Amino acid sequence: MATLSYDDAAHLLRRAGFGGNPDQINALTTRDRDGAADFLINYQQIDNSSLDNLLSSSFDLTDPSDNQKFNQAEIRRWWFTRIILTNRQFEEKMTLFWHNHFATSLSKVQDFYMFNQNKLLRDNALARFDDLLLKVAQDPAMLIWLDNVTNVLGHPNENFGRELQELFSMGITDVVTGAANYSEDDVKQIARAFTGWNFRRTPAGGPLDFQFQLRPNQHDNGAKTIYAGTPWQTSGQLDGGDVITVICNRPATARYLTWKLFNFFVYPVTTSSTDKSTIDRFAQTYLSNNHSIKELMRAILTSDEFYSDRARFSLVKQPVEFIAGAIRMLGAVYNPGAIGRTSNAPANFSRNQGQDIFFPPDVAGWDLNLGWINTATMLERYNYTNTLVNGRSTTTPGISLSLDQLKLYTKSSTKKTIKKFFEVLGPLSPGSGVRKKLQTYLTTADNGQPVDFTPDDATIDKKVRGLAHQVMCLPEFELN
Repeated sequence: MATLSYDDAAHLLRRAGFGGNPDQINALTTRDRDGAADFLINYQQIDNSSLDNLLSSSFDLTDPSDNQKFNQAEIRRWWFTRIILTNRQFEEKMTLFWHNHFATSLSKVQDFYMFNQNKLLRDNALARFDDLLLKVAQDPAMLIWLDNVTNVLGHPNENFGRELQELFSMGITDVVTGAANYSEDDVKQIARAFTGWNFRRTPAGGPLDFQFQLRPNQHDNGAKTIYAGTPWQTSGQLDGGDVITVICNRPATARYLTWKLFNFFVYPVTTSSTDKSTIDRFAQTYLSNNHSIKELMRAILTSDEFYSDRARFSLVKQPVEFIAGAIRMLGAVYNPGAIGRTSNAPANFSRNQGQDIFFPPDVAGWDLNLGWINTATMLERYNYTNTLVNGRSTTTPGISLSLDQLKLYTKSSTKKTIKKFFEVLGPLSPGSGVRKKLQTYLTTADNGQPVDFTPDDATIDKKVRGLAHQVMCLPEFELN
């Protein structure tokens, strides 16, 4: 198979990560589709020691009782630091996907439980889905979020049993066949199976070690039947683990997960017969590979669908993608600061743009794609890019874009300089009218008089810096 083109590699880094600078993109062009996907997917082999060292010097999240060092703002700053500076982009992208899929929130769950869940999602991001789903179901954040801590013998709480099926595994109806996936009686029976699932409030092996507990006196050991009258009918003294095993074996789960992954990583899926056939085909990868998310994602990231014209720039950037991507593509700097001297600018900008990490709006997560765009959030995107390009100090906490970095992309003429910034920030392909306006901007003085473009330090620090801002404000830059 041929090696990736520059456009292919840039597309892969934007979707399987948050974007890359020209050197990182060019490095991927030495690989074919399989090799590039393997490099990103097998991220444990990528050296991330520089990030680990930075996290150690910038955060102390060891003691949840220390409210000065461990709080909502700090865990947001910690995750954004990972997203922006990690060498393992796909690891953080998958963690973001699962955070939106299993959408628990600081609105109800304490910060140290949310922090632990984030680590759980990262550690199991490419696991067998059965294993991930079971661990999430037993995690304190989920047990609290969907009230399973109050789900006890004789008084079953149906919240988790309902969302387990509706949002976390199958959907209300099969996304391919349209058939109903479960009944109200299934919700009731499954709620009984999860009775007594709780966790130990006193950390067992350290300040953040909250272990799952099954409380036998609160668990319903009676006979249960789920999915009666279907090929997946199962009866007996079922517990939550049994239910998860049945659900993960269902083709409807394979299709639903594939559908969600396509909408997040590839393109918005329609209800057309062609799209249904595509979803069904990739769902077979899940079913034939022991429910491996890793193998499903490998199939997606090497597919013709992923590299199709339909896929390219077909998704609106999530705020996290917009913020981290701009920094990564430009080779800008994010300095999170040291312990007690911090910058939380990325998380704050993301919140203002509608994506407050650790704080999704409800159990269904954020409304992706066009849900990000309105007059208020667009203004916040423009404000962010203005802050980014006008930050000049790389030694103080915050976001900055150095003069030396801008020099790397500045060429001898306006035409070549604009072309380079379109390449760096995309590659983007605006029309000739946009290019002409940007050329006019670069050759117009503050008094409105025409001037020659001379790429000296003063011009780069003012005009080229402004050019970067204007390119990031184009509609084309909003798309991923």
